[in-house]
Amino acid sequence: MDRRDEQRSQTQDNLRVTIGGTGLRCAMRNLSLSGCMIECRDLIADVGTPVEVVLLPGYIAQGEVAWQLGESIGIFFLEPISMGVVRHFALDDWMLRSDWSAANWRSVTG
Repeated sequence: MDRRDEQRSQTQDNLRVTIGGTGLRCAMRNLSLSGCMIECRDLIADVGTPVEVVLLPGYIAQGEVAWQLGESIGIFFLEPISMGVVRHFALDDWMLRSDWSAANWRSVTG
């Protein structure tokens, strides 16, 4: 059963993720206000393990592992993220992405 009411946006970005104290780069495959799915090689993550996902510089989503199936890991965010951040990563808005310089991050995360 899917716990999320929000629609997932398909993504194709590599991010810095810390799972249970282990930091690595993973591919984010989808994102919603309440979580994301990432792909990480050679990582076993127990359900409930704490996770930090660096979505933008200075914008870290705290969460926990919701599930794992092979290299795919579902992450549930403890607090919903900004819709602006979801839109930034959404593939359907790929051509509309802005220059995400430090000056623009506040408008995305606010």
